[in-house]
Amino acid sequence: MKWLYWTAAFLLIVIGINVVRSFINKYYFIFLEKEEIEEEMDQESALDLRGTPTHVCVCGSNHFYVRAIFNDYEIATYFLDMICVQCGSLATAPTPLDREEMN
Repeated sequence: MKWLYWTAAFLLIVIGINVVRSFINKYYFIFLEKEEIEEEMDQESALDLRGTPTHVCVCGSNHFYVRAIFNDYEIATYFLDMICVQCGSLATAPTPLDREEMN
């Protein structure tokens, strides 16, 4: 009976190792310290620019953090609230309809 417990334990360990390996091979991991994130997003200088869609922040940056939903490796939906990578200001993401209204 003791060999049955050892065999079951061995099988669980092998299965667990394979699950961890497949998880590590499937996903990327980024480890950041809280200080690194806080340095990037200084909330004291951040503005709330939401309301008018924009593709450039008042600080001159055109890089934003945007929440998106993917479907079949393409962006299916994105949220209109975005955060400037450089200064942390909140802004409204532009849409194709906004481009047509500008012309």
